[in-house]
Amino acid sequence: MSNEVTTTLPKWQLQVVQVGQSIATTMILYGQPFYARRALEWSPATIAMAQIGIGLLTAIGSVLGGRLIERRGCRTSMKLGLVGLIAGSLAGWRLPEGWNMVTAIGLVAGFQGFIWPAIEAALTRGEPQYRVQNLVGMYNLGWSGASGLSFFMTTPLMSAFGLRAMFALPLLLYVFNMFMVWKVLPDYDSVPDEHHTVVDPEGVELTPQQRHAFRVLGWLANPMAYVAINVIVTYNPVVAQRIGVSFATASSWFSLWFYVRMFAFDLLRRWSGWHYRPNLLFAAFGMAMLGFAGMMLAPSLAVHLLAQVVFGLSIGLLYQSSLFYSMAGSEEKGTHGGFHESFIGLGIATGASLAFAGDHIAPQHPALSVLLVWVLMGMCLAVMWRIARGVSSSKPS
Repeated sequence: MSNEVTTTLPKWQLQVVQVGQSIATTMILYGQPFYARRALEWSPATIAMAQIGIGLLTAIGSVLGGRLIERRGCRTSMKLGLVGLIAGSLAGWRLPEGWNMVTAIGLVAGFQGFIWPAIEAALTRGEPQYRVQNLVGMYNLGWSGASGLSFFMTTPLMSAFGLRAMFALPLLLYVFNMFMVWKVLPDYDSVPDEHHTVVDPEGVELTPQQRHAFRVLGWLANPMAYVAINVIVTYNPVVAQRIGVSFATASSWFSLWFYVRMFAFDLLRRWSGWHYRPNLLFAAFGMAMLGFAGMMLAPSLAVHLLAQVVFGLSIGLLYQSSLFYSMAGSEEKGTHGGFHESFIGLGIATGASLAFAGDHIAPQHPALSVLLVWVLMGMCLAVMWRIARGVSSSKPS
């Protein structure tokens, strides 16, 4: 495998943009349940319906964004996305109560799909496998750290400056990012995106069919993490009340898993032994199921924090696998990045659907939602195992 670096364009500008995007988008989409609970008195079932819409719009927007990237380039996709995001945050800040929330989450959910695949594609264009691993890891560190910070300060910010502060700060960040895209970002679309060899940990080159199979494994595993995440997000206000955490500090206590996931991203950035090893992916998947149940059913804050550690470590591998397999050796980075993000949107919608069903049948009691998620994740794990068996049987003996 050649160590030749095929691009000299700096990447720090993209990191700045993605940090701003993550802080702003997390604050609006993850702050939505708390805002809806406090200002609109929505039940978990109603909050879940909003999350279903967020997920579906994210899925559609990401596919459209991926296609636009392939046709018109990353910069065009980011500009269009930011127009929608600015409009969404402005609507949340200024429109009448109720309409502001619906309009904001609709626009932000749909148009974020034009941003993330563009950043991912621009970051990894023309890069060989060893560089993709590091760049994907740095990208994940940036957005995960920023999202953790954003969620940590969301309810304290709303408590100190009013509920609509969750739209005002994102508006400023989206405007700043528009300036970055228009005036500061290099022309990443000009970098030739050539094919590079992709190998497993033993140095054996993978066939296009094997690379596709691992992409599918990542695209299946990572959305299941988001199924769990969005059930957690929907029930966060209920869990906080049950274990005695105040509104002003709830998002701070419940943000630990963001930072643990960030630690996992850094570990996986430095260690390549996890590449193309299905058993490690399956182990992380099982840990995610346990951590999710612990967070939902924790009898105390201490148990909740421990479960967050397990959950954060495990989903780090699920996300890193999906994005790395999407980008490594890919000649359609925009399309594959769009699918990566679109499957996340489907995971969001599915998780919210399960939360809606669980709360409709057993209001305010998360146990049924946990069971529904476990059934779905178990079915997905069985499908992944069959795909992995096909990959193993296709390897030369």
